[in-house]
Amino acid sequence: MDILRMENVGFRYDQASQNVLENITFNVKKGDFVVVMGASGSGKSTLLRLLKEELKPHGKMTGTIYFNDRLITELSDEEAASKIGYVMQDPEAQIVTDKVWSELAFGLENLGLPREIIRSRIGEMANYFGIHHWYHKDVSELSGGQKQLLNLAAVLVMQPEIVILDEPTAQLDPIASLDFLRTISRINKELNTTIIIAEHDLEEVFGTADQLLLLKKGESAILGSPVELIETLIKTKEGEENLPSAIRLHRLYQLKTSYPLTISEGIRQMNTFFESRNVSAFNTVENEGVVEKNPVISLNQVAFKYSRLDTDILYDVSLDINQGEIFTILGGNGSGKSTLLKVMSGLVNPYQGKILLNGKKLKGKNKNYGHEIAYLPQQPAAMFVKETVKDDYQGFLEAMKIQQVDEKIEEVVNSLSIDHLMDQHPFDLSGGELQLVALGKTLLLQPDILFLDEPTKGVDTKNKKKIGKILKSLSKSGKTIIIVTHDMAFSASIADRCGLFFDKQMISISDPETFFSSNYFYTTPTNKIVKNYLPKVVTVEQAKEQWCSFEKGNEANG
Repeated sequence: MDILRMENVGFRYDQASQNVLENITFNVKKGDFVVVMGASGSGKSTLLRLLKEELKPHGKMTGTIYFNDRLITELSDEEAASKIGYVMQDPEAQIVTDKVWSELAFGLENLGLPREIIRSRIGEMANYFGIHHWYHKDVSELSGGQKQLLNLAAVLVMQPEIVILDEPTAQLDPIASLDFLRTISRINKELNTTIIIAEHDLEEVFGTADQLLLLKKGESAILGSPVELIETLIKTKEGEENLPSAIRLHRLYQLKTSYPLTISEGIRQMNTFFESRNVSAFNTVENEGVVEKNPVISLNQVAFKYSRLDTDILYDVSLDINQGEIFTILGGNGSGKSTLLKVMSGLVNPYQGKILLNGKKLKGKNKNYGHEIAYLPQQPAAMFVKETVKDDYQGFLEAMKIQQVDEKIEEVVNSLSIDHLMDQHPFDLSGGELQLVALGKTLLLQPDILFLDEPTKGVDTKNKKKIGKILKSLSKSGKTIIIVTHDMAFSASIADRCGLFFDKQMISISDPETFFSSNYFYTTPTNKIVKNYLPKVVTVEQAKEQWCSFEKGNEANG
């Protein structure tokens, strides 16, 4: 039985020149797990919001949407609230109360349910999710992963028939992300709850999906099983790059087996392949080049807390970042990574220790650093104050008294391929598009040092590669780039050094090959799959290079 059906649905935002959705037709059966995929700006969030009347965007919709064979617009407010659950990308955006227990009760109280039923449902849900351990805490005390789990529990306590999730792991660390996705899978399997989830990172959800829905902006959607979508995606180079690492490695080594849909299947297939070729573990991956040690930023025994009565967030942090280096900082949600970035950039001042910029003491919030330092915040919407992206860029450059404004803007626009976004309101952009234009704004002044907080959040594979290429080019020209990220594959592909932030300090600093190959959890899917035979390989590209080298060696010896 179909729980959801879309027929010829199109949508155009107010004042937009073209539809973001066009002739979308698909059906979802009760209990299905559906993954919605597509490039940034393809309409994933728009499509999901059309399924939740309270979140329906402003604009003109054509076509019809049915929920349990009823027009979705005919559902009562109570039915829409209880039967269709929705989890947003930003854990902070959905929480409306200050206590965990009150957040769980909020929706049920709005439905006017009896107190006994409310307590019973909350008790069951708190135990199911393990929330009872922090049931009486303030929401502000929770990590990002806990907040997103609370959002999910607050939705499920309403006993919905379908749960919609819009990139729910985009702001979670790797471990919290994996736990969250496994919880979603468990809910789908054990409760037969229908799941519709939009995701850019397909590594963990691809093998779980019953169906995948591929969106392209302004075009009809493609719906199919994972195997069917593999065949569709590999027809184009950009499409293949969106596939999980296990499938890309399968194609690289031309395996004759069926496509592996999970990391565990990929590990088994690769082990069998290497064993059949009598290949022993070999290790020849080398870091592309050692950055010359010429520190532009030095931290010496730095400590920081937000108020005198708070506990330390940073303590005794010592670190040198070299000129021309790309340095990535990884770590758990709430560990203090973003705070470290703010301290390093001078946005907030430590109460202890010294920070040197090019050998001189860093003076916080000094306007003279405007051309030297640029900072991309975790919430990029805060960077925009004008009606269009173009107006914002122009206003920013004029305020900084920059000459040749149009030329500066054109250079950034061309490098990021964001010309089609320049006349749009920043708040009308998708999460990935907003990240791109925000990065563009940080690049306008051509700063010597870039501080980037989650620059690939919500960004599709194609644009991640574009960002990586730009940052690599800047690095080679002598620019220094410090990045806080949860994106391990991106970090592995561009970093000169990586570091793990834990217990108020930077630990485990090394080149990406050593860093990721030494870890169990903070590593890449590629390394997990080939670790037994290619222990230092952390990206698919490295696997390709290593295997080509190995094959050439065999030919030479043959």
